[in-house]
Amino acid sequence: MKKQAPAPEADPKPRAPLRTVQVLYELAQAGQGLRLAQLAARLDMPKTSLFRLLRALEQDGYVSSAAGVHEVGPQAIRLGLALSRGRIFPGGARPTMQWLAEQSSETVILGTFDDSRSQIVYVDVIEPSNPLRFSIKPGLTKPLYSSAIGQCLLAWLPTDQRASYLASVQLEPLASGTVRSVAALKRRLKEIRASALALSEDGMFDGVYSIAVPLFDAAGRVPAGLSISAPSKRGSAQQDRFAALLQKAGAELSQLLGYGGHYPPA
Repeated sequence: MKKQAPAPEADPKPRAPLRTVQVLYELAQAGQGLRLAQLAARLDMPKTSLFRLLRALEQDGYVSSAAGVHEVGPQAIRLGLALSRGRIFPGGARPTMQWLAEQSSETVILGTFDDSRSQIVYVDVIEPSNPLRFSIKPGLTKPLYSSAIGQCLLAWLPTDQRASYLASVQLEPLASGTVRSVAALKRRLKEIRASALALSEDGMFDGVYSIAVPLFDAAGRVPAGLSISAPSKRGSAQQDRFAALLQKAGAELSQLLGYGGHYPPA
């Protein structure tokens, strides 16, 4: 009588869910998308199995494919933004943002560092019903130096990290008001730290005015910023009112992050 072979031990980590996460991670890291062979090499995975997985993810919108190049799809971007919001604000920042949007009747934006910490990523946006408004998509990334929120993040970077950024940054003119020199950027960051308020007009897009405040966490760091953005003429005319609204919203969101000091810090 033949001895029955022992049953193989169950894999403690289900492969399919793990492979899904690995695929999305590699595509997100690549930025510009990957071909099937490139992705298979990175994952050390058979191309036939990977192709079937990509097709399933594409059907649900987690992967977008065109001309043989695969990249993260809209559903994966929404998932990433939801995770970012949850990481920064476990209690949720939306109620405060909605209040600010109602009070200002303008676009309200929550932004934080991307993984490289050289760009800002817009993790949540609330737009007003006004037909003439500034419109921007969550998930967009832009250089830190070009936006009011990005400059808030830069202003409170640890000294060594800020110095490293300023020593290596290439200031590309994205719009007519983009800061043009490192010396001018340094002066602006000093002013932002003194006032806890950042202003940008035509910095990232011509015709757009933004005003932003830093959001402090329990350790006094600034992991995120909050802004009101509007068409230039309408926004600059309400600068004082927007600043007061942002100070109130900034204090509330900083409390959610565990900040217990005076807002803004003296």
